[in-house]
Amino acid sequence: MTTLTPTRLATMPRVNLLPPEIAEAARLRRLQMLLGLMVLGAFVVVVLAFLMASGQVGGAEDDLADAEAQGQQLESDVAGYAEAPEVTTALTETQTNLATTMTPEIRWSFLLNDLSLVAPRTSRLSSLTAVNTAAAAQLDPVSSTALTVPVTPLGAPSMGSVTFTGTAVDFDAVAAWLQSLAKQEGLAEPSVTSVARTDSEDTKGPFYDVETSTQLTPEAASERYLQIANGE
Repeated sequence: MTTLTPTRLATMPRVNLLPPEIAEAARLRRLQMLLGLMVLGAFVVVVLAFLMASGQVGGAEDDLADAEAQGQQLESDVAGYAEAPEVTTALTETQTNLATTMTPEIRWSFLLNDLSLVAPRTSRLSSLTAVNTAAAAQLDPVSSTALTVPVTPLGAPSMGSVTFTGTAVDFDAVAAWLQSLAKQEGLAEPSVTSVARTDSEDTKGPFYDVETSTQLTPEAASERYLQIANGE
């Protein structure tokens, strides 16, 4: 026989000398162990699921408690602002009434300051008398002219009039003063009421006592309360 000749080894026969009852008992023990492991695994799964569910329920209960507390706080806040609509309505009505009442308001300090910037140096203002008929009508609607709108002598809308008294060095100075009045916004149709020559011991040369008047137009009104009512 050479090394290339395959050797076939005979399979040795196996003889099971254990009784069948022992093998059956071993299979039963393995089955019991497997079932025990399955039961233990199922128990562990149930315990974990219970713990997770308990945690979720506890979290949900906490969230619910927080939501209820927040809802109660919001209800308390809403109750605290229950009068807000009434206050807002009252404020709107007050602003509207104020704007209506103060529509003819004239800010005289502004008007006189603007007038001082354009007044000629050849004249001096000593006093003025202003009549705001529109404001008077607001204060006493019964004595107002109802549906009649006051107008100037030339037919323009009028709020009243202003009379100025002062002095001028000559008639050219009077004319320059009238031109200054005509350029002022809110004043219209200036005119000379009287002119009288006067000799004063305190001044050099003759001067003229001059009285002039002008009409107040709606442009003289400040309208600041109307702007407040409109939210500007």
